[in-house]
Amino acid sequence: MRLAPRACAAGLALVSLFLSTGCGMHYWGKAGASPEDFARDSGECARENALYRDAAKEFGTVLQDQYKACLRNRGWERGQKLDPPPPGWYRGIEGDETVRLNPPPRQ
Repeated sequence: MRLAPRACAAGLALVSLFLSTGCGMHYWGKAGASPEDFARDSGECARENALYRDAAKEFGTVLQDQYKACLRNRGWERGQKLDPPPPGWYRGIEGDETVRLNPPPRQ
């Protein structure tokens, strides 16, 4: 039995789509932004949207939906990229584990 060319092309497209969407990790990008810009925005969004674990507010769990919305409101785009990511894409906080929340830089 021989498959029609259209069926083969459709099958290859589905396999390609399946493989491309299941690989990679999520990163954040913003045109013209530097690593320092992302570190600042990510840190501020994390601190604004954290459930703190200690009185000093040094450790906490970041509320993911609010954190992601905060970064999007600041112009960042989240996308799935292969590792290593292309230049200009940075790894944010993913998951609900307790993280160290660095204090904001002194002015």
